[in-house]
Order: sequence, then structure tokens, then C-alpha cells
Amino acid sequence: MKPAAQPLPRPAGFTLVELLVALALAVVISGLILTTLALANQTRRSHAGRAACRAATGRVLQQLANDLERTFLFPKNEDTAFQLTRGAAASNAVWELSFARTAAAAGASDLRWAEVARVTYRLVEENLTNLTLTCASRPLAGPAAFQPPVTNAVFAGLEQCEVRLFDGQQWQDTWIGGGGSTNGAPRAARLTVAAQRGSARHVATTEVLLPISLKFEPPKRDKVQGKNISEIR
Repeated sequence: MKPAAQPLPRPAGFTLVELLVALALAVVISGLILTTLALANQTRRSHAGRAACRAATGRVLQQLANDLERTFLFPKNEDTAFQLTRGAAASNAVWELSFARTAAAAGASDLRWAEVARVTYRLVEENLTNLTLTCASRPLAGPAAFQPPVTNAVFAGLEQCEVRLFDGQQWQDTWIGGGGSTNGAPRAARLTVAAQRGSARHVATTEVLLPISLKFEPPKRDKVQGKNISEIR
């Protein structure tokens, strides 16, 4: 009688079915990992974009508001006239805002040493969704008063930047003061700024009360004998 046949030993390794199953699992796991990483990167970029938009709008609003809160006006002095013009009247800019302001010198708290200057903000359209806001200033006293204005701030990549002025009854898109005009002192300004970075967008609006609604005249004479203070530069 012949002995029963013994089963052949199984060769070492994996079967084709096992390899296919393992490969499918690896593809699924890799896909899940890549999807998670992509979502994490998208979320990080979105947060960074929103932060950049908030920072951009915040810088513009802060500087504009700080300058507008320090405006002053001599009704009969054209150097301090408050003006908001648009289009051709604004040298073909979207708008141009020009006024006089005073601010304490850097590191100084004594307003007797304040800087008195005329500032001009110009909004230039690079394309439909890319606006650049510049700020130029020229001192109204001292040797620099005879020099051209100096651009000291540039805000690029804005989607929207709007200024409107309140005359006590309604909001105005333009303002022509000076020349003894009774329309020389708006009471408030409304500022709206929008910025977009990638898919993130942020819009900020603020309103600023302008102190120049309290009109005043400079003293007729100062300590310099025979000199009118409004004539000193």
C-alpha cells in the first residue's frame, strides 16, 4: 500500500491577490494623506491671506484717519484748503485728497514743536482690481516748504479705496474749499478700504470727525515785529 501524498510546501512570498489588495490599500491611504495635506495648506493660505488683507486695510485706514484727525484750516489761506477731486480734476487719478495737518514731531510730545504740512493722497488705478494709494507731504514752514512734495507712503494692491465727506446734511464725493469759501470745512469723513489676496478678501469702513469744522483765524501778529503769522514760512 502506497503512503498518502504529502501536500507540497507553499513557496515563500505573497500571492498576486495579496499584492493587489496591499497596493489598493496603499493608494487609498496615500490619497487620504495627500488630501489632508492639501486641505491643511489651503486653510493655512486662506488664514494668511485674510491676515494680509486685514493688515493692508488697517494700515491705510489708520494713516488716513490719523491725518484727518489732525487737520486744520485757515479759511483765507489756500495752503490749508481742504479738497477732494476726482478724474481729470485729480490729475487723472481716481481721486485726490489734499489738506493741511499738524502732528507732533517724532519722539516729541510738545505740540509747540509740531510739524505743519500739506498732505496729498492720490489713488491710482493700475487695473480694475489693483489700486495704489500714495501719500505725499510738503512742510508749510521752514526751508522744505520751498521744495517739491515728498512721497512718504505707498499702499499697493488695493481692490477698493473710497473717501466721502459729510457737510452736515449729506455725504459728498467731491469737495472744493479755499478761496474764502464757506464750504471749506467738512464735518466728517467716511473711509472704505478693501483688499484681496488670493481667495481672501477683507473690507473695512470707518468714520472720522474732522476738527476743522471749528474754523479759526491765526493771530494777526506774532512776536516777530511787523510780520503776520500767516505769512511766515
